[in-house]
Amino acid sequence: MTRARWRPTKARLRWRLYLLLLCTDVAMILLAHAAAGALRFGNVLDSYTIQLLVVTLPLYGVAAFVVNAYSVPVLLAGWESVRRGCKAYALALTATVFFFFLLQTGAQMSRFTFLAAALFGFIGIAIARWFVGKNASSILGGSAYDVIVIADGVSGYPRSGCTMFVDASGSVDPEHQSPANFARLGRLVGNADRVVIACEPERRLAWAAALQGANVQAEVIAPELAALRPLGIARHHDHPTIIVAQAPLLLRDRIIKRAFDIVVASLLMLLAAPVFLLIAIAVRRSSPGPVLFRQPRIGRRNQQFEILKFRSMRVETTDTEGHRSASRDDDRITPVGRVLRATSLDELPQLLNVLRGEMSMVGPRPHAVGSRAGEQLFWELDARYWHRHAIKPGLTGLAQVRGFRGATPEGIDLTNRLEADLEYRSDWSIWKDILILLRTAPVLLHRNAY
Repeated sequence: MTRARWRPTKARLRWRLYLLLLCTDVAMILLAHAAAGALRFGNVLDSYTIQLLVVTLPLYGVAAFVVNAYSVPVLLAGWESVRRGCKAYALALTATVFFFFLLQTGAQMSRFTFLAAALFGFIGIAIARWFVGKNASSILGGSAYDVIVIADGVSGYPRSGCTMFVDASGSVDPEHQSPANFARLGRLVGNADRVVIACEPERRLAWAAALQGANVQAEVIAPELAALRPLGIARHHDHPTIIVAQAPLLLRDRIIKRAFDIVVASLLMLLAAPVFLLIAIAVRRSSPGPVLFRQPRIGRRNQQFEILKFRSMRVETTDTEGHRSASRDDDRITPVGRVLRATSLDELPQLLNVLRGEMSMVGPRPHAVGSRAGEQLFWELDARYWHRHAIKPGLTGLAQVRGFRGATPEGIDLTNRLEADLEYRSDWSIWKDILILLRTAPVLLHRNAY
């Protein structure tokens, strides 16, 4: 099978767009430095401007390579392209300053020219990259890769989402060992970035063998694996294995998150020490019993730990298993407890849980073992409930800042929180933790806090 008309392959289009990005970046940097030189010296070719360019441009090329400023995700995401381009330029400018310092020519540096070039460069790179990114998707036809789907003796597979759909019947037979047959296969898939084979299980080995020499990424559809939700392939000794789960945070990420937790929790403990004392006195005077309420909660790796809260209910009505959620007019809550719950101050002792390593400042909120949505236990409503525990529970979380807190009288109340928790788990960054903490303050006083 041949294409009806010639068109450039996606690989060529990608390289053209990479070249366009590179040319626009260089052009914007040249224009920025020229404009800065003209403003300062009245001459776009001033010797200092030329020296600055000679150093900055090569460093930008290195920095752009380091931050992966020319890649498929960058092509298809305008703002990501802007971010990486500006990051590369910032690294290049920093290295330029260091270079001039090493050469002891800093005294000759025109600060105005340097800062003006930096400002103009950032603006120019941002505008140019946003424009290229906005049009890249239409240039690439909505997809950055050429994908060929080959159906061999099966039907029902959708034809959307691929560059070309091929019915292999009478065209290519992977079991036919001949130069002419494999030459036809090579011509068919030669310009593809990815080839997907849909065939009967007994034909998979033949297709795998036939595509080994095709110089292309080839995949075989195996519908029976869908239930496992595989993440990839690995090996154990001589046996291939299917990766079905992995830790959401790398070691580096865990170290960063833990250090952030310790610093923030320690500072808050110091600042809130007087508040702790006043609340402790108020709780003891409100009703007989301990100041702190302790309850088993489900934490990371689905292990239980003892969460700490200021006691807000009478001791004789305590529900350790959490079978009954607090309601707006709950008769178990003391007057002091009602104020604590309405202001979320009852959660302050969980800073100790954070320092002990049982919780994080940000993460999915830990639930009691017997928590229910309507009449169903959380995990009975959605089996993905256990997936949220691959990361430490948090004092606050994405679900909370989106307003999903309080009792769970209906299944949708859990589903909303679960979706937010899984989103947080799969897309973590320390900057998102900081943003969630900043967004937590406005929701401390919430209509569902009772």
